[in-house]
Amino acid sequence: MLAELIQAVAHAAGLSTDQARRAVDAMLRFFTARLPSAWVGELHARLREPAPPGPGGESGS
Repeated sequence: MLAELIQAVAHAAGLSTDQARRAVDAMLRFFTARLPSAWVGELHARLREPAPPGPGGESGS
C-alpha cells in the first residue's frame, strides 16, 4: 500500500516518484513524532512498513 500512496501523491501533486517518496517519508516521520505510538504502529502495519524506532531505540508501535 505504501507504493500506492507514493504514486497517488506523485500524481496528485505533479511530483516525480522520488519526490513523492520523500514527501511521504516526511509525513510518516511527522506522524511518528506527534501521534500516539499505537496509532503509528497501526499506520505502519497497514502500510506494511516497519515503524521507525522511537526515542531510546524503542519501536514506535
